[in-house]
Amino acid sequence: MSMKSFDKFCERMITAEPGSEKEIFDERQKVMRMRLTIEALFICVGLIFVCGTITELFYQRQWAEYPVTVDLLFAVLCLLWWEIRCAVKGCLVAVSGRIAQKTSAIMSVLIGVLNGLRYAFDIGEDDFLIKDGRLSADFVFLLCCALLIGGGIFMFTVIRREEKREEAEKTEENNEP
Repeated sequence: MSMKSFDKFCERMITAEPGSEKEIFDERQKVMRMRLTIEALFICVGLIFVCGTITELFYQRQWAEYPVTVDLLFAVLCLLWWEIRCAVKGCLVAVSGRIAQKTSAIMSVLIGVLNGLRYAFDIGEDDFLIKDGRLSADFVFLLCCALLIGGGIFMFTVIRREEKREEAEKTEENNEP
């Protein structure tokens, strides 16, 4: 369904059923989030493919201790890309299910902190950053945990900002005679 036909469908629903604007907006958000999810997945697969191709065909030497750590780093970067794109498009914060979104943001920060603590204690070691001329797995995992924490904080901040904006709109509506 194209966006124009979706808009016409929404107009017919609004005229037929008053009060359905919230459900229509929620469906529009789901469509936008799905498109951005597919975009982020294509970017992630493309990055992994290009990195693997360069490593196997041209460079012949890995630049990280384990190739899977680089894939994990690309996945976390694509998650951040998805969150930022959804926030810009206005579809990160759903009309329904905010408690689940807050929980996932808090869990993202909590998991990042707990996993990051394991790698943070190794920072003082000699081969923490570079091991045998390659990025160490501990450093890449710590970087992934830090990015995961940043993504969770970003998501929680966007949710909180949206809630404050809605509260301000409700107070404006109540103050108008």
